Amino acid sequence: MKKYALLLLAGLTLSACGSAPGQVSGNGRVSMGVSADDSGSTVTVTRTVTPATPETPEKITFSNTEPGSVNFTFMTRPGSDAAYITGWRLTSYTINGRAIPVSGDINKLDIYVPSGYTCPERDSLPNYQSCQQITTDLKLRPEVQPANGLPISGLSIGFAIALVGEVKATLSGASSSVDLEFYGQSSNGAPVTVKATAIQSIAYKAGD
Repeated sequence: MKKYALLLLAGLTLSACGSAPGQVSGNGRVSMGVSADDSGSTVTVTRTVTPATPETPEKITFSNTEPGSVNFTFMTRPGSDAAYITGWRLTSYTINGRAIPVSGDINKLDIYVPSGYTCPERDSLPNYQSCQQITTDLKLRPEVQPANGLPISGLSIGFAIALVGEVKATLSGASSSVDLEFYGQSSNGAPVTVKATAIQSIAYKAGD
């Protein structure tokens, strides 16, 4: 995200549940949104009962599918500074509507989100590089114009796996909702935060 000219903050919407409008930070120079696709954040837990026989007692076993994850995508708004996302933390967590205490522990990340500019060489630049706005003789490049930054994806966080134990304990389906905050710094060294809320995960109960 490069230089930020206070522009509209139309939000990136989540492709499934939740919301994450564009958020301004970095001393007002960073406008960044985060999209969280939680449509695949599910798991199916199957309970199997093997009846007792004269030789063996009844046996109950559980198995589950591979838990899905929530996939996050970051993008800057036109005119925004670039940003480095260095971590995330939970700010709210519920299972079946029951509040679960969150520790606020920091989970480290290393994600670069390019500036909200486009330039003639944009397609040939790697994702870790933004458009260069100033020439070697310190003049602004007029061909560098505000535009949506490149979407940066690849971050997946698994919340569905935590529901497996809930299904085993209650013998019924379960769901969770989490809010989290990503944080880091802008390309100019100012603090940056962006929040994603109401991210849903579901566990289905199957079998006996």
